[in-house]
Amino acid sequence: MAARFPGAKTELYSEVIGQICLAFAIDRNKSMTMTDFNLIEIKKLMKYMVFQSKVNFSDKTFLSELTEYGMMPISKGLTFIDAQGNNMKKLKNDFKITKQHKIYNDKLFSDKMVKRDNPYTAFIKSKQSAKADKWNPADIWVMTQKGVSNLAHMNSLVMSRTKNSLESANHFFAEQFTHRDIIPVSLKQPQASPHIEIVNSNEFVTRLVLNETNNPTVEYTMGNKDVKVNFTVETIKLDKNQKASTARRNPQNIRGKVVKGSQKHIRLKYHVDNKKIELEYTQSGNYPTLAKAKMGNLGAANFQNIINKTSKQGVGVLNKIQEKYTDIDIKTDPFFNGRQLGITKARHSKLQLEPHYTRLSHYVSELFESITGDVPDFQKDAKGGLNKADGLWNKSRAGEFGLAVSGISNHTAKRRVIQNLYETAASISYATGLSQSEQDMMEPSTRKVEFNACVYVKVF
Repeated sequence: MAARFPGAKTELYSEVIGQICLAFAIDRNKSMTMTDFNLIEIKKLMKYMVFQSKVNFSDKTFLSELTEYGMMPISKGLTFIDAQGNNMKKLKNDFKITKQHKIYNDKLFSDKMVKRDNPYTAFIKSKQSAKADKWNPADIWVMTQKGVSNLAHMNSLVMSRTKNSLESANHFFAEQFTHRDIIPVSLKQPQASPHIEIVNSNEFVTRLVLNETNNPTVEYTMGNKDVKVNFTVETIKLDKNQKASTARRNPQNIRGKVVKGSQKHIRLKYHVDNKKIELEYTQSGNYPTLAKAKMGNLGAANFQNIINKTSKQGVGVLNKIQEKYTDIDIKTDPFFNGRQLGITKARHSKLQLEPHYTRLSHYVSELFESITGDVPDFQKDAKGGLNKADGLWNKSRAGEFGLAVSGISNHTAKRRVIQNLYETAASISYATGLSQSEQDMMEPSTRKVEFNACVYVKVF
């Protein structure tokens, strides 16, 4: 059913349902279900919600499509509304959201216009190259009147200055979050059980761990055209005498306790078609199934920049292989090739690629051997398409990313590269390079934090 509502509509309906479900939890102190979802009930809840002009419950088409989207099955007889209702009840309870709060849709706020009521004003004024959702990916902003007034005051100061520190804004939002006056909430596809994670608060940080799963760190296999980077993150509740900013700079020297049940197995999956890596989470605990929702993504320009400026050990290994294949237009700069043989869309160029099957197979064989220590029989892989030239062409691009990570021989540097990729994709921070302690251990590459992301709550 979701396919019927692509792109902007999917995002809009998901956010609006999240607002309605949270308003219901505030008003009734229980989870909304599909049977509660009707126009009469929604009108009773309007006092808690603020929408943009596109949201019009008097429009029969809008209401019909919104309801249809909400009826989408999630699991075990639960609809999207049922699952989101459970999520929003937990959110309301965990963060003590009261009838003094209002729920604002993020589309009310421009990520380009400096205004007193815009939570993104400080980010806009800081003139970062990244998009605003990498700083704060909130879909809804839950605020008291006090929070709204405090935001207007902060933005007045921001607007009066020629230079602004984004860290000052981050501190402001962290304080507002601590007092529960401003609660930014990122909504992901709900599942059968609610999962809530606090990102970038003053009380908690996440720590990345390798080799905690049964899968290799870099998973490069037949049967598909992708590559995956597997790792684990856990939430640490900090000791009272350690600042979150200090802990994030030196993640191997974090003082605190692992929050019970917070460990999540995560993978970065590189999709060669759109040149993006996407975050995919397993459910908390020992469940083997990946969450259906994508938890963030990162484009090629960003992940190439992060790898190049953090550790080029793996890129160096890749480049040595690529030097042997200049005859099929494989270049070492940039190290992720998109134009081998002058072809940009392999699915439309099978005939052009086919004469180069042998050379492509040699290239991909070397990538496989470097990443996995083994060379598979490509002729046996009809499912992944490696028995054909266009399949190998796709797999080579995935392997280039994989080797850029797996080819890093130093464990500390590899972990930092993965952490920088993860934190940027997950909107925790945008950083490149190594910390001072990591530099002392190996490479003269200074870690540079472009910016730390703002506090927010992720619901999934």
